[in-house]
Amino acid sequence: MQVHEPKKHKTRKSVTSWLTSIWIVPVAALLISGWFAYQYFAQLGPEIRIHFKENSGLQANQSYVKYRDVPVGVVKEIALDTEGEGVIITVRMNKEAEPYLHEGTKFWIVKPEVGASGISGLDTLLSGTYIQMYAKRDTDATVKKYFEGLDRPWIDRDNDTGYRYHLSAPDSRNLHPGSPVYYRKIRVGEIEEVTLAEDGTRVDFSVFIHHPYTDYICKETKFWLMSNISFTFNHSGFNLELAPMSHILNSGIAFDTPARIEHEPQKGISHIFFLYKDKLAMQKKRIGLGKSHRYHYYLLVDEPIAKLDVGAPVEFFGFQVGSVVAMHSDFDNSVKKIISTIETVIDTSAFADRADKDLNDTRPFFENAVTKGLRARVAQSDPITGNQYIELVYEGQEGQRGIETVGGRKIIPTVSSNDVDIAQKFSQILDKVNALDIEGLVESARKAIDDNSKESVKILKSFAVVARNFKKISSDKDLQRAPKRLIAILDQTQKTLEAANGLLQADGGKSALSREITITLHELTRASQAIERLTTKLEKNPNALIFGDR
Repeated sequence: MQVHEPKKHKTRKSVTSWLTSIWIVPVAALLISGWFAYQYFAQLGPEIRIHFKENSGLQANQSYVKYRDVPVGVVKEIALDTEGEGVIITVRMNKEAEPYLHEGTKFWIVKPEVGASGISGLDTLLSGTYIQMYAKRDTDATVKKYFEGLDRPWIDRDNDTGYRYHLSAPDSRNLHPGSPVYYRKIRVGEIEEVTLAEDGTRVDFSVFIHHPYTDYICKETKFWLMSNISFTFNHSGFNLELAPMSHILNSGIAFDTPARIEHEPQKGISHIFFLYKDKLAMQKKRIGLGKSHRYHYYLLVDEPIAKLDVGAPVEFFGFQVGSVVAMHSDFDNSVKKIISTIETVIDTSAFADRADKDLNDTRPFFENAVTKGLRARVAQSDPITGNQYIELVYEGQEGQRGIETVGGRKIIPTVSSNDVDIAQKFSQILDKVNALDIEGLVESARKAIDDNSKESVKILKSFAVVARNFKKISSDKDLQRAPKRLIAILDQTQKTLEAANGLLQADGGKSALSREITITLHELTRASQAIERLTTKLEKNPNALIFGDR
């Protein structure tokens, strides 16, 4: 039997089926990866570099660049610059940040910091240090790829209304950018910048005051450093003021303007204000027009200046017209003395006559005053501390000397100080008082009153001598600086003794003379006891002359 088997036909697979069965998964994965890669690179913005003086905790691939608290870039690399004087931070920015990368863009590092304006950067304790960006969108600007980072936060004033003012002081007063500015204990602004002047002789401050408080600032406005503790002593007693805790933690400056019916507000920094070290220094009496009329003059003295400090005032008839800015002392072997050079800054406009109208250059007014006899001397401000200052007095002969220029320095003629240590002068006066045998005279007078004998006249003559001695003591110029209490006691004693002396010239009977002597001796006894108590007190506590019984 013939068996027929079916023929087998070979089938051919198409290329499409072959690719579908083997490569469908890899191709799909490739397409998906390519899409994600496209999406990734499409979102990438330009790569920029930022130069900072130092890295303050930034980490590659971890730290972000933020704008309005939104991440707009990530730090990719941190490296030293070629000079080794800073670091270069390479940042990959997002695509949407590209319109913000132009000439006006600012970058600074945000980190935890405790400063004059308080505690900042606390959020970095959790998120880590990051770079803050400030910019304004500008689609037409050229994209910039290299920036200089800032050392401190940028303050945007474009939306603020107010003015900037320029202050100057011999030192920084321990103030920093961000320190507050107060007007009548209301915060009205802050310090923007603290820089050293170009000549290195002072520190300049730029402060921003918000509207409407700028209306209270004019050329007569005074700025001073707010004191945490204010201590004053005057005839009314002690005055101690402690600033609020917020002021102690955030030191700042304050200003005030004299009450006036009208004044023209000072707009901007065209006028330079002096920053006083405290309110007490600001309140000192001054004359002169200020900054543009302050010139440097020098003094050469051979007297001790151990208690003359930089910043000590230069006074003219009790008004401050300048201050001491520097001192230098050298030994002069030819005269066997230490010669001190004192540099001062003097407001020469203070010496212009009230009728003078041309005040463009006021130096001739001061130099003419020197020609007419104005001299400088080192004076003592108080008897206990012995602090010194410079006093300008008319004690020279007119036409004898003038301003001398030596090595480019203008030298003011000086006179020797007539000041004697007042505490020592008190001691000498009290020694004279103690040497007077007032008690003996009083006792002898009491024994002689009954018979009104010649001995009484002799005693009264002794009182006359005592009265003259007291008059001589009380007329001492240095005694005029003594406290009122001592002067009053000596005046009382002097009057009593003069009254006793006057009885020698009077006519009258024995009874009248006895009565007058009795009254006089009674007053004299009280004065003597007061002097004795004062002497004992001063021996135990010399400071009682200044601080009293308390």
